[in-house]
Amino acid sequence: MAQKTSRPTFARKTAAASSGCLLALLACLLLGLRAPTQAASQPPKPPEFRGIPFGAAPAAVPGLAHLASSGETDFYRREGDKPLAEDCPTDIRYGFSRVGLYFVRMTVSGCQGLAPLIAAYESKYGRPLREGAPGFVRLVWNQPTLRVSLSHFAREGETVIDYVYLPELTQDEREVWQSAEDVRARGPIGFRGLRFGRERPSIPGLVPAYAEGAANYYRRRGDRLELGEMRLSDVLYGFFRDRLFAVVMRMENADDFEALRRAYQTKYGPPRAIPATLEEELVWSWPDAQIALTRDAEAGGVAVRYTDARLLAEAAAAEASGGAPPSLSGGLRIFSRGEPPRSFRGAAFGSTPQSLPAGEYLYTHRDRRYFRRADERLHLGDIPLTSVLYAYDENRLASVTLVVAPSGDAPEKDYERVLAAYSAKYGQPSDRPGEDGGRIHLWTWPGISLALVRPKVGPMEVHYVDASLLRRREARIAGKALHDLDLKVFSPPEAQGPGIERPNGQE
Repeated sequence: MAQKTSRPTFARKTAAASSGCLLALLACLLLGLRAPTQAASQPPKPPEFRGIPFGAAPAAVPGLAHLASSGETDFYRREGDKPLAEDCPTDIRYGFSRVGLYFVRMTVSGCQGLAPLIAAYESKYGRPLREGAPGFVRLVWNQPTLRVSLSHFAREGETVIDYVYLPELTQDEREVWQSAEDVRARGPIGFRGLRFGRERPSIPGLVPAYAEGAANYYRRRGDRLELGEMRLSDVLYGFFRDRLFAVVMRMENADDFEALRRAYQTKYGPPRAIPATLEEELVWSWPDAQIALTRDAEAGGVAVRYTDARLLAEAAAAEASGGAPPSLSGGLRIFSRGEPPRSFRGAAFGSTPQSLPAGEYLYTHRDRRYFRRADERLHLGDIPLTSVLYAYDENRLASVTLVVAPSGDAPEKDYERVLAAYSAKYGQPSDRPGEDGGRIHLWTWPGISLALVRPKVGPMEVHYVDASLLRRREARIAGKALHDLDLKVFSPPEAQGPGIERPNGQE
């Protein structure tokens, strides 16, 4: 928030004071948090905030006004609380649970000069852990029984300072602790004491599991294979460039899905639910985090995936930069926000060829059957089409391919027009280079993917794909290849010179 030039700002006022007085004023008077010294024979007293000891009951704190309740936490404001400085409006909230006062949030807005405030906290608590992104700064101090964090949001002009009194938690547990408000607003920031972005060498007990594209997955020795009362079959930790970006939990009992749905909805709010042909996936999304809860409707089994959205996007971009298909897409994906297409012109994904209106069989290629419609409209809005093909895997509609017809002498304008039309309907896509030097634009949802392919040479194509059927097809092909390799069953090509095709056209 801009300040009038005639009005003294926080920065100018603090600059007028000596540095020693400034730090003492902020650290001791304005912050009002102190831990009294004790004799060695006495247990240490809890820290305080403005004279209120953490652990105190609401009845022991005068002037409280109840604001709201969330789970087992009640939030209050306190009459007469003073701002940090005259020109810095300050809102202070107190959180009480069964153990008493354990949480204080101080939100400061409209101030100039963040540096003196940070210097005051560093003087009191030492050097913090630092993290952040463009326009966002976050500092964390972990004390023996107290966790203090300072977050500055440049766009909003706000600084949020949280005090969390957690005497029974380990340092790692305090590192990923979140209030109920913070969980709903930001999503999870870590898992079992491991904060997303943490460096792999700092985590003990990791055992390599496998590599997938740009990611490396590990298990932890002695990890708990329970989630509440549910039994886990595996817990995997994914690292990109040695930073933790994902956790994948798997369980074999598909009946656990409904219990997990209820628990996660209570904690994180309503999910996005889009059933696919072979699986059901629920997604909770935030700017910096994502949770996906998946049930395989055919094979059974449940998976829960926690991801740091920014690091996941970096990993996907790293894989796509060389033009290769992102290997993360089968299990970890950043989902588009618009509503996905669940059918194409009345043909629902996963439906049989018999339900395709005016369907005509064309050919079979690699166990996939292709159809067209006798009544097909060869245009999509004002975009002309050359053909529309419907592909079926195991008698289920798995994909629809549209070939875009050139509409003039300016193919670049055709491309921009088609991309603009899809972006207007489904939001901005992710993109990567094509294998031939062209571009591929991707929209991804639970169960459905949409790709606009602009090759270097040739017409544009649009692909609608049932992702669950595609993953099942890829797994089937890989399983067959591994089976043949295990049995060493190979069929050499017929001797027809240097060609690679048999007379019947098979490779």
